[in-house]
Amino acid sequence: MEKGLSQSELASLVGKSVRAVQTWEQNIRPVPESVVILLKNHFNGLLEKDDIILSNAKPKIYPSVLEVKVVTTKARAGFADSYYSEEYLKDLPSVLVEADKEYKGRYLAFEVDGDSMEPEYYAGDIVICREVQRSLWQYKLHYKDYDFVIAHGTKGIMLKEITEHNTETGEIICHSLNQYNNKNGDFTLNLREVAFLYNVVEHRRSGRAKRQNR
Repeated sequence: MEKGLSQSELASLVGKSVRAVQTWEQNIRPVPESVVILLKNHFNGLLEKDDIILSNAKPKIYPSVLEVKVVTTKARAGFADSYYSEEYLKDLPSVLVEADKEYKGRYLAFEVDGDSMEPEYYAGDIVICREVQRSLWQYKLHYKDYDFVIAHGTKGIMLKEITEHNTETGEIICHSLNQYNNKNGDFTLNLREVAFLYNVVEHRRSGRAKRQNR
């Protein structure tokens, strides 16, 4: 950024992860107002929100392209029983993702269904996800950095913001962004009931508005 801070220095200064800083710079997530206020105070009011962009950043060169299968709304019914089987995946559509060595692991994309995560995610949008290995669920999930796609044993596939994770009990609190008429209240799930868990690492909108400040 223009004030001479590296990503890691900025992350340390504002108490966030390096990944969070990267999402601000790449316009994946907006810079929280609390961070802007903190930085303005730190720089004696001489910093604007747009300054939190690396002025000398070079275009990133990606070594390869990943082909990621998309689980469409119509294809969800068979997802749990046929997870990653070649027979199930071969007939699904694909999207291409520029591969960054930071993102290793297994990827799937999901078509957004319903309106519970509006105005950030709309029906028909595509979220590209990286699987969170079950062995990592015992540790605190990075819910401040990512939204999640949760494949639940009985409730199906859902896109949610996780606001709390109790590592002792395995319980997570799931939050919907669309709170119109209080129709989407928070609810608790236990990870023991969850079949698969994914970080949303990329969101492809259908020509709609940018993400709103949360």
